[in-house]
Amino acid sequence: MSSTAFYQLAARVEAISNSAELGFAICNETRQLVDYRQAALLSLAPNNRAKLIAHSGLSDTDNNTPYALWLSEVAKEIAPDCRALPPEARVLALSPTQLSAALAPQWSEWLPAHVWVLPLIGADGEIHALWFLGRDEPWPTSLAPASAEFALLQLSGLYGYAWWALTARPSRFRQFWQRNIGRRSGYIVLAVLLVLCIPVREYTLVPAEIISLHSQVIAAPDSGVIKRMVVLPNSNVVKGQVLATLDDTTLHNRLAVAQAELKTAEITLHQASQQAIEDQQAKSELAMAEGRWREKKVEVESLSRDLEKLTIRAPESGVFVYSDPDDWAGRPVQTGERIGLLADPGRLGVRAWAPVSESTNLKRGAPMKIFLKVAPLDSLNARLGYAGYQTVEAPNGVASYLLRGTLEDEPGVARIGLQGTARVTGDWALLGYLLLRRPIATLRAGSGW
Repeated sequence: MSSTAFYQLAARVEAISNSAELGFAICNETRQLVDYRQAALLSLAPNNRAKLIAHSGLSDTDNNTPYALWLSEVAKEIAPDCRALPPEARVLALSPTQLSAALAPQWSEWLPAHVWVLPLIGADGEIHALWFLGRDEPWPTSLAPASAEFALLQLSGLYGYAWWALTARPSRFRQFWQRNIGRRSGYIVLAVLLVLCIPVREYTLVPAEIISLHSQVIAAPDSGVIKRMVVLPNSNVVKGQVLATLDDTTLHNRLAVAQAELKTAEITLHQASQQAIEDQQAKSELAMAEGRWREKKVEVESLSRDLEKLTIRAPESGVFVYSDPDDWAGRPVQTGERIGLLADPGRLGVRAWAPVSESTNLKRGAPMKIFLKVAPLDSLNARLGYAGYQTVEAPNGVASYLLRGTLEDEPGVARIGLQGTARVTGDWALLGYLLLRRPIATLRAGSGW
């Protein structure tokens, strides 16, 4: 045996800094010390799963080849035998008879006649890799201290330590943790308690919508059918501007008949007044004609007022908010039925719905932060002004408390109807309370204690 080759290999291994290079050196450069035909290095996991890492004559390996899969199964099968080897002779002389009936028939196809398996043991005493060496000549049954095979066993120990250092060596924190294994539970409990005692602000994320704090309901003044919506949704209107009209065909016809009857009553009254001058008996007919005329006049004035009501006008300036005009055209409405809202765009607020299970802080004046869907990078500050005591059904169908707030910032991109998310901030509380609040509430609701 050449001692020079041994020390050259040892120096080579010491200079290697990655597992791929180490595997190549183990399988190819060990030929400087001992002759063999075939070498393979397989990593070994604690569950005996093996994986081909390096092979003689190859710069890269494919673990999906039939040879690699077969060799992995062999390594998995002999791993318990390798762990049972005595410390003074950590080498397994492998033969087909030691394999199962499913693996033994393929020996002649993949391996030479004589194979040594050397476990690569790390500083922790565990086997992290199996090194297969195969050749056609038999391996010696007894090793002399000066033989190359004996040096090979010494070199496998160096290889094992180097492989462990590059692939399985624990970090300093892990080493500290392993050395203090008796105090792990105390460290964990202390860390959990410290985390649970961190003070944080309670908050609730709820769906929200921008609304006007000053708005009037625009309702149908009389029963009828919507003829036309004159103003488009969310349009600015001025006081007295026509918003919508109801179908007036029937009233127009009645007004035309009443006006014709009023003309007739006027003529009759004129004739009766002329006859009353010459005939005293005609004075009684004059009173009846005058009453008839007054009746028709009141009827015409009443129908004119009713006709004027069919034109819905804005009581003041603002934004007329309602749904699609096509949905209203031809729809029958009852007296007082809501058609839309006339909102003041200069007084904006927020309307939100806090689910019953998420209502953290509903006190008046609680801080709110609004995140609109159209501007997710910007936010608006608001203050909670009102929280309902009774639950209502939110637009998403969840039983919630109705919240109203006032914007504190300039509206910016905010306008009536925009939707987003509101964060309602509550008081300071411990993180442990926030994490355990819902489980405790569920437990109490289910157990009753």
